[in-house]
Amino acid sequence: MIAPVDLTRLFSPRGIAVIGASESARGVGGQPMHFLTGYGYVGAVYPVNPKRETVLGLRCFASVLEIPGECDVALIALPAHLVPGIIRECGQRGVRFAVVLSSGFREVGPEGAAIEAELILAGKEAGVRIVGPNCMGVLNIPEKIHNGFGQGFRVNDYRVGPIAMATQSGGYGFTLLRNASRAGIGFNQVVSVGNSVDLTSLDFIAHFLESDEVRIVSAFIEGIADGRRLIALGRRALEVGKPILVWKVGNTTVGQKAAASHTASLASSYDLYQAAFREGGFIELEDYEDLVDVAKAFLCGVLPAGNRVGLVSGSGGAGVIAADRFSAAGLQLPAFAAETQARMREIFPPLARTNNPIDLSGENTKDGQSLSNAAAEIALADPGIDMVMVRSGQSTGSPEAAQALVDIRNAAGKPVLVATVAEDHQPAKTLLDAANVPWFLTVGRAATAARALADFAVRKLRYSAKVASPPARPFPRPVISLPIGERFLSEADSRAVLAAYGLPMTAQVHLATNEIGNADLSALKFPVAVKINSPDLPHKSDADAIRLGLRDRTAVTAAAREVLSNAARHDPAARLDGVLVQEMASGTEFIFGAISDVCFGPVVVFGSGGIFAEVMADVTHGFAPLEPGRALAMLEQIRGTRLLQGYRGRPPADLAALADFAERLGWLIADHADQIESIDINPVFVDGHIIKAADALIVLREEG
Repeated sequence: MIAPVDLTRLFSPRGIAVIGASESARGVGGQPMHFLTGYGYVGAVYPVNPKRETVLGLRCFASVLEIPGECDVALIALPAHLVPGIIRECGQRGVRFAVVLSSGFREVGPEGAAIEAELILAGKEAGVRIVGPNCMGVLNIPEKIHNGFGQGFRVNDYRVGPIAMATQSGGYGFTLLRNASRAGIGFNQVVSVGNSVDLTSLDFIAHFLESDEVRIVSAFIEGIADGRRLIALGRRALEVGKPILVWKVGNTTVGQKAAASHTASLASSYDLYQAAFREGGFIELEDYEDLVDVAKAFLCGVLPAGNRVGLVSGSGGAGVIAADRFSAAGLQLPAFAAETQARMREIFPPLARTNNPIDLSGENTKDGQSLSNAAAEIALADPGIDMVMVRSGQSTGSPEAAQALVDIRNAAGKPVLVATVAEDHQPAKTLLDAANVPWFLTVGRAATAARALADFAVRKLRYSAKVASPPARPFPRPVISLPIGERFLSEADSRAVLAAYGLPMTAQVHLATNEIGNADLSALKFPVAVKINSPDLPHKSDADAIRLGLRDRTAVTAAAREVLSNAARHDPAARLDGVLVQEMASGTEFIFGAISDVCFGPVVVFGSGGIFAEVMADVTHGFAPLEPGRALAMLEQIRGTRLLQGYRGRPPADLAALADFAERLGWLIADHADQIESIDINPVFVDGHIIKAADALIVLREEG
């Protein structure tokens, strides 16, 4: 993994030069001056503007080269065309970080893109690391360093806490910050990354993961350029035990590239982001409330051992709702142990329900004590329960009840979540906040938080249990030759590449045009299929150049001549390399494929075949080469995984053989990602131990 950049002096600079400084409280160059001089920053502030002698009572310098003291960061608010030259001056002066607020770069067109290219070169030559351009700045809340502009920097009473954020949307990112602060969630360092010509969201995530002041990392992401680094950072998050709360936007198919193969069309950019998130310590957010709720849950400081939840409710209806929401979130609600239920019966009223969820039937106190707290304590002691959610106003009805629940949580060492619809009870809620016992206004929001805790905990345990090393190649790398200048391989050539990697295919005979009348088909079992073989007709059905279910030699001869004629009529310029006669296969249909993604690199795709592939896009993804166990995990992640267990008289699939198929395909795309754009193997028939691919298409990268 790329070593993290040391950004300490960016966030905690000894001195800041404001280049383009003014006294305007509304101007881009004036706002930072007011924030840095008026909010409590203890370092030096150096206004730079050759047209002024002073700014806000401070000596103003004509150039950054004139600054006399320690200066770690330059904040630049100048027209775009001036910025590259200023960056070079910063390098001469020894200023190692620049925060470029200026706009007018690639976002405005070719002229701006040229200036941006010059800016990138200037930064590299000068040794200056750049935030932005077109960003809003850098915020260090504990040290009161508001090094930027906009409404987000104007606020000077943010709640301080152990959360850091990198945001690709300056405006909305700081809206998230303000709303979260109002909800009691504290942050320490926040950065708007802008165009990210140098330092990116991934650089800041890497820095935050290694920072002792940060316990939770958050990110608002529109897109990144290095998917493999994203995956590596997710694994690092599991190693250090810091979740990355990520809100990924821009996920519709509008931005999906036109795919030359079916496999590629099933692997949208967002699918790959989600696959990366699932492999690491990412928790995906879908709304502002998710950030607040999930952060609350992780701030409790203890992870569950798994996803088994005990629910405590004051009424039956509320318990049913909670059970629905927690089950829908993928959490388990196991029955309590017999011992646990016996203890409950000793203290609960006669009508109370002692199974999971617990129903106290409206009787929430006994001898002045909270029965919901007592139920939580007993449930937490059950070895089959990993965390408890209490849905009862009694736990927040008084500071004493809230403190008792805190003590119960501390003694159990398991997470406790509270759902309450009470608008009052503020003293008790304040006490719960201070003790980091998360409370929520609805059981649905509590379920979202519990799911996040469980997902991170389970992934962390799995990651710790496996060897963190690259997968070992299980077979020598085959020697294959891929043509230069071609876009598609014919099916015969595609099958030859797959065969070199040991992927099982249906038996076939390749017939040249002059062999059709006297073909030797003795090696095949009828029925068979006849297909055109051409590198210029990757989609045979479009040319009506495929025939299925042929039962004798006469039918094969007629079909071969027909598909050749149809192919020539469909595209007179197409190169026709005879036909393929292939044995028909039977079994359950699945799809395998692979792509070489511009961001995430080589990827294996697996999913349900037939109409499920076409209509439901029931697929999952793994990053190649697949790590040990990853192929088997992929088989379990599709909705059609039950088809592999055997149904309607079909035997269960050989999962080990299917996993081997996926692993070999992973090595193929990993070995040749520089030449192969995608591989489409659809359908693959699975019938117990028999696995056969019936069709194959390899798409090569376009030159240039």
